[in-house]
Amino acid sequence: MKIDDIIRKCIEMPGISIKRSDFSTELLLKEKEGKGSMTFFPLFPGVTIAYIFVNSPTWTAPNFREDSSIEKGPMLLNYCVTGRCEIILNNENFVYVKDGEISLTERFAQKQYVYPRRIYEGMEFFIDIDTLTAQSVWVQGEFDINFHKVVDRFCPDGATYISPATSEVEEILTKLWSLFDVSIPFSISQMKIYTLALFSLLQNQNDIPPSQACTFFTETQVDIAKRVEKIITSDLRQHHPAWELAAQFSVSETSLKNYFRGVFGQNISIYLREVRMKKAAELLATTKLSVAEISEQVGYSNQGKFAAVFKKQFGLSPLEYRRSKNLENG
Repeated sequence: MKIDDIIRKCIEMPGISIKRSDFSTELLLKEKEGKGSMTFFPLFPGVTIAYIFVNSPTWTAPNFREDSSIEKGPMLLNYCVTGRCEIILNNENFVYVKDGEISLTERFAQKQYVYPRRIYEGMEFFIDIDTLTAQSVWVQGEFDINFHKVVDRFCPDGATYISPATSEVEEILTKLWSLFDVSIPFSISQMKIYTLALFSLLQNQNDIPPSQACTFFTETQVDIAKRVEKIITSDLRQHHPAWELAAQFSVSETSLKNYFRGVFGQNISIYLREVRMKKAAELLATTKLSVAEISEQVGYSNQGKFAAVFKKQFGLSPLEYRRSKNLENG
């Protein structure tokens, strides 16, 4: 499937709009739960890079199924800069790509892209090998890059590969990431150079780190983790001990904590603390509630403890934070 077909199907989805320029195509997500953007830069026929910025728990994906089977798509290389992205494997188990990791697959997302932390920044490369072979023979010949070989090395038998990027790979990816804010068309030529260097490196790596896609979670385990997250964040004034939650789902406390950490990348207590502090910061910036009232709303009966945790999180006391926001807003 060509990138233009992918983009065309994406804009058929509710909440997705498109903005085109001479050098790029930007998909914009605007829904009740959040917003985001994916900016696509075509580099060569068959090679496109997308810069992704999402502040939403999900991004609904088009239906790429045909005859009830999952359509094999282009080779997708994803690099997570910040956040966490959920991937469903061929065996219907779930794995997660986090900061500094890459994934390679030929499999499209099912139903939606899921970002458990509600924030995601990264890059994705779309490699349509058929188009490359037909229209960009010189790219493969001149630079001695065989994209079929890359697929065979990292995704044998349709597997999904996930691993922290090696230092050499991360160096190239970091340079590519920095180009998003560089003036066009200079950045385009640099994107082309670094992209070719990236796939040449992947093709010729002597030692490929083992894939972490073997560390997976079942649909039931993921569902438990997500239901726990909804319970603990629905009313921040409430406190739910882990043993109580575990009993509710008829699993051990250790298993519950492992499921949650696997999906959200943090222990329950740390995750909840960050959610509470984020909500407190929002209330400080947008309401006239007292610090004591905000402290109570986010689950702290002790205002002093709340202030200490808040300052550790943001580097400012609650009142200092409110004053800084008031100054920013004029």
